[in-house]
Amino acid sequence: MSTAYGKIPKPEAAVSIDAILPITKKLKNGKNAYLQAIDTTNQPLVTHLQALFNQAIEDGSTYPQEYPLGEQQFMDYFLGYDAFVLATEIIDRNKDYDFDNVVIGMYYVKPNYPGRCSHICNAGFITSISFRGQGGGMAMGETLLTTAPALGYKASVFNLVFVNNEASIRIWRKLGFQEVGRIPQAGRLKNSPDQLVDALIFYNDFSKNNALPK
Repeated sequence: MSTAYGKIPKPEAAVSIDAILPITKKLKNGKNAYLQAIDTTNQPLVTHLQALFNQAIEDGSTYPQEYPLGEQQFMDYFLGYDAFVLATEIIDRNKDYDFDNVVIGMYYVKPNYPGRCSHICNAGFITSISFRGQGGGMAMGETLLTTAPALGYKASVFNLVFVNNEASIRIWRKLGFQEVGRIPQAGRLKNSPDQLVDALIFYNDFSKNNALPK
């Protein structure tokens, strides 16, 4: 995908991502959830994930985009590098699903900067409305500490975590991310129509996590 810096090459992977997937996490209800790479050839899955992302845009409180993305725009933005889905089971592209009851959430990982700084990644997360409050966001955040280092990244930075996104802020603070900056009046958000909302910048050094498989 294109960014403000153009197409950014990824760093060299530290280990094969296939060697560490799927990652099993336990939700608050005690049930297992499975993190797996998004199969971009699974059209029904991609269509569902596009709808999830566009719903987040329509909600207007977490992502900066103002208008829904078409299929190619979504592919370029969310699926252009590495992307993962957390689901109630391992998704088989040859099987039919009611994805509303299967997909817990998703996230992407991609370079935040070009060239000499491309070892620092950015990640963007979506939790399905039907699964909110069940620990899916925390589960995905925990898996990032494994997937991103495996992909070759040394650290991550989140550029826009709006200050009224309390659930997200709780996750990153609990996982040990550092609050390294604040952008005043960063967003016109639907959940705060009478004011421009500040955004926090969170950073994490993956070398402190020791999350890669031995």
